[in-house]
Amino acid sequence: MSAATRHRIAALLRPQFDRTRLPDPERYYVGQLGALQGRGVWRDAVCPFHPDTRPSLRVNVQSGAFRCMACGASGGDVLAFQMQRNGQSFIAACKVLGAWVGGRHV
Repeated sequence: MSAATRHRIAALLRPQFDRTRLPDPERYYVGQLGALQGRGVWRDAVCPFHPDTRPSLRVNVQSGAFRCMACGASGGDVLAFQMQRNGQSFIAACKVLGAWVGGRHV
């Protein structure tokens, strides 16, 4: 086996992030936050980042972006939400969400 072939095989087996494997934002947020309020692309929910009784968190059910109008917590996708809410590293959050592929999963 040539060195180039070994290199290509090693690259395929190397663990990596695969954005296409992130969960559907709407299903993810319903699972994390319960029912979402509203009908548009941006929906409302009670914010888990601070004591909240009224929906102040806005989530985009297409892109996964989120922003709390009360505490300012924000991020661009469900991966950022997972990391912030659970205090997880990038790789740990990717593994939980099923977006870390290849290589050995330890």
